[in-house]
Amino acid sequence: MSLARIHNPLGNTIIRQLGDAGGPRSDWVTDEINNLIAWAKDAPRRIHFNTSIVGNVGAGLDVLHTFSLDTPNRLLTDGDELIVWYGGNTTANDTDKRVNAFFGGTAYEAAPTTDFDLGIGWTIAARIIRLSSSSVRVNHTYMHNAILADSTASPSNVNTSGGGTFLVSRSTDITGLTLNGAITMEVKGEGAADNDVKQNFSSIWLIQQ
Repeated sequence: MSLARIHNPLGNTIIRQLGDAGGPRSDWVTDEINNLIAWAKDAPRRIHFNTSIVGNVGAGLDVLHTFSLDTPNRLLTDGDELIVWYGGNTTANDTDKRVNAFFGGTAYEAAPTTDFDLGIGWTIAARIIRLSSSSVRVNHTYMHNAILADSTASPSNVNTSGGGTFLVSRSTDITGLTLNGAITMEVKGEGAADNDVKQNFSSIWLIQQ
């Protein structure tokens, strides 16, 4: 909703309630305050950020960043939405790596380990919208590494040698949730040795109806 004045201030010079001498009508003040509170409640706002650098430990899937979606930052109404951005880096070596993202214990990004050799970066960008009190829809993009091109390469003739370029977009419905309780959001990474996969950025915004 947009923020706008409810009442015309010029009306204060014409009509006032008894007892409101020299000031605006008391009921108008209440209306304006309630309007401001409603706007602040429903305005998009960042509810979490994390810039700590956390890496995987040895082999196996390890938690990198986690956040508990709880009061007052729940998806309370159908159409409430989260805007999520996760990012990090990988180590340049010849080991298989992966990054997975979870909402309420279910992986909406469950990519398998892949031969990511270049030590560049990865990003998961997601929008998570409430469908019902027990389900959400997640639309996200997972990007890893980079497409390398020299000055003579066209967009259809690129060099991915040294590889592991990965780009995927998915739409996933997650059901069986209890959205009136706390929901855990997690990112996990896997490599072969410590810090093969690192996360250094999480930012989560909430839009409520």
